[in-house]
Amino acid sequence: GRAMECEDGVIVLEEKPSEEFQPTEEEVRNYAEWLGMDPEADADLIYLAREGLKAPLTDGWRPCQNAEGEIFYFNFETGQSSWDHPADETYKSLVQDKKREKREGGRRGEAAAPASNVPYDTSAKPRTSRDPR
Repeated sequence: GRAMECEDGVIVLEEKPSEEFQPTEEEVRNYAEWLGMDPEADADLIYLAREGLKAPLTDGWRPCQNAEGEIFYFNFETGQSSWDHPADETYKSLVQDKKREKREGGRRGEAAAPASNVPYDTSAKPRTSRDPR
C-alpha cells in the first residue's frame, strides 16, 4: 500500500528500540541543557534527560526523513508533523515542575513530606500488606 508515503522524497524511518539506544554523556548533557537544566545544579535531574532521549514515540508518531535528509516526526493518526520529538514538550514541563519542587522544597526545609496531614493514632494496629491466613 502507498499509505505510508507522506510526501515526495519523505522516508518513514524505523524507530530504534530504546534498549538498543544508549545516548552518550554528551548527548544527555546537551539535551539536559536544552530541557532547561543546569548540568551542575540539576545533576540529580539528569536522569530525566536520559529518559527523554530514550522516550519512545507514542500513538501514531513515526520518525520521517525529508528529501533534504532532515528528520522530523509525523503522526499518521492526526496528520500532525513536528520537528521536535513529541516527548520533548512533556519532558520540558516535567523538568520545570521538578525544578520548582526543588526550589520550594529547599526553601521550606523538610516540610515537603506530607506527615502533618496524617493523624497519628497510636491505638491503630499496624497494617500488614497481607493478613496471614
